[in-house]
Amino acid sequence: MRAVKVGPQPRSGVRVEVRNLVKIYRYKGGEVQALKGITATFPPGVMTCVMGPSGSGKTTLLNLIGGVDIPTGGEVLVGNVQVHMLRGEHLDRFRLDNVGFVFQALNLIPSLTALENVILPMTMAGVSRGKARARALKLLKLVGLEGKEGRYPEELSGGEQQRVAVAVALANNPPVILADEPTAELDAENARVVTNLLLRLAREEGKTVILSTHDPRVAVKADRILRLEDGRIVGEHRPLDLESVLGGSGGGAAQVGLAEVIKVKMAAIEREIDELTTLFRRGEVGLEEFYSRLTRLKAVKEGLKELLTSVGVE
Repeated sequence: MRAVKVGPQPRSGVRVEVRNLVKIYRYKGGEVQALKGITATFPPGVMTCVMGPSGSGKTTLLNLIGGVDIPTGGEVLVGNVQVHMLRGEHLDRFRLDNVGFVFQALNLIPSLTALENVILPMTMAGVSRGKARARALKLLKLVGLEGKEGRYPEELSGGEQQRVAVAVALANNPPVILADEPTAELDAENARVVTNLLLRLAREEGKTVILSTHDPRVAVKADRILRLEDGRIVGEHRPLDLESVLGGSGGGAAQVGLAEVIKVKMAAIEREIDELTTLFRRGEVGLEEFYSRLTRLKAVKEGLKELLTSVGVE
């Protein structure tokens, strides 16, 4: 058996790799093969979206990368850690130090305030109370919840709770962020806020962000998309190629309807606006060009909104 390395990785992102990854769930009378020999690489500083229908294996893949579950076969490499080799307290420590999880089903503790929820994983990692509190306040400000530190989860909206969950995931400054359907229960605006926040973590802080979703409007914001079906990766796509991916293996855009295609185009426009704004703030685009391009993009977006209304979708 090879030596097992564990411990904190660099605080910026790390390369994540899975090789011939297999997961079989056995039960009385049979078995289900959730993953069927997946091989893929997830680079740091990039938000990779794993997209596919329910039951395709998205959650299983993220759980294996994060050490929540153990593979039946194959390898999981997170930086210099052979995650598939870890067991017991070594696996627990790996998760605490190196992976931030954002789940569809919020994992906030209802009896703790937003601030206390963010402090908790740092306390478990041995950070002093004073340092943990200071970092928790900084993280809640980062996710736009300054002034709401003392509120309990039930006193926050669904979108605010999910932003607290992102702050919890960042508490120990992990190099890898795993987000499993993080916008599934959110309205369009809160979904946009959470998705953009995850994208910023990849692009500005160099984190390795892996997000699963079945929603093309979320996927189009990512840097790259892996399409997962029936436990296998069936393709890698650029976000702006998403129209050809929507229908899976043959339906195409017609299968999902005009409204979904329009929504994807609108999300693509929002992505362009976000990227243009970033370039302007960095001084890479002048004021005149910024205004001209922004005006054009907004005009296209308004036209798409009008078209969406015309097909009976508000």
